[in-house]
Amino acid sequence: MNALARAFKTDVASLTQATQQFSQIINSNKTISFDESQNFSQEVDVSTNIKGLIGVQLDVFRDNRNTVYVCARMNRRESAARYSGMIRENSAVIQRLLAAAVPAGTLDAYARLSFAYSIARVTDNFQNILEVLDPAAANRRPSYGGSSSVKNKMMECASLITIGVALSTEVAADRTLLTRAAGSFFRDLGFRINETGTGDYVLRANVRFEEIRQNVFSCRYFLDASLENKEGVSLFSFTENERKSHPNSQSEARRLAVQAAELSIKEAKFATEFDAWLNSNIE
Repeated sequence: MNALARAFKTDVASLTQATQQFSQIINSNKTISFDESQNFSQEVDVSTNIKGLIGVQLDVFRDNRNTVYVCARMNRRESAARYSGMIRENSAVIQRLLAAAVPAGTLDAYARLSFAYSIARVTDNFQNILEVLDPAAANRRPSYGGSSSVKNKMMECASLITIGVALSTEVAADRTLLTRAAGSFFRDLGFRINETGTGDYVLRANVRFEEIRQNVFSCRYFLDASLENKEGVSLFSFTENERKSHPNSQSEARRLAVQAAELSIKEAKFATEFDAWLNSNIE
C-alpha cells in the first residue's frame, strides 16, 4: 500500500490523515453540500488499509507453495474523473466562501475564510493526486489559487480583529497563566489580543478550583467562558470541569488541575469546541 502511495509522493499515514480531515470538514457543517464527496470515506476500501485514494483495487493470489502475491492498483481514467469532480465542487465552495467573507474584520468573515482554508488544504492534496493520474491536470489548477493564498486572506482578516481576554480566578498567578493561555490560543489564529479585557470581541472566563481530600489528594477545576461581541451578546459559550489527583501532595494535585485548564484553553476541549462553533455558523 505504501508503494502505491509513494507513486503519489505521499504515504499511507499522510493519506489517512487527509481523509480524516476531509471527513471532519464535510460533517462539521450541514448547510454546505458536498455531493461529489459525501460518500468519500465509504467509497475508500478500508480493507486495503489505505484511506485517501479513491478507486484502489486489490488483487490477492496464493500459489500452491502458499506464497501470497498482492497487487494494489488504480484505474487512471476512472479515478481522475472522481478527483476532478471533487476538486471542481470544492473549488466552487471555496470561491463562494471567499466572496461571502464580509464585512472584513469580523468573526463571520474569519469563519468563512477559515473554513475555506480547511477545504483548500485538502483540495490541494486532491490536486497533487490528480496530477499523477493525469499530468495534463497541472495546467488546470483550481481557481482559488492554492491553500497558501486562502490562508493569507484568512490571516489578513484576523489581523483586523482584537479579542479582549477578561479572566477571573482566585489566585493572581493562575489568572496570569490562564489569561496568557487564552491569548496564546487566539494569537496563534492570527488575532490581535488585549489582555486587559477590551476589544472587538471579549472572552469572559471564570476558573475556580475545588480541592478534594479522599483516598488521594485531588483538585477539580471549573471553567466557564463566553465570547461576547461589542454589544455584550454571547456568541460562543463553554463550560468544563475535570478532576486531577496526586498520591502524595495537595499542591501537586492543584498544579495538575491548573495545567489541565491551561491545556484545555490552548489546544484541548475549549480549542476544539471553538473551532467547531466557527464551522457550524457558516451558511
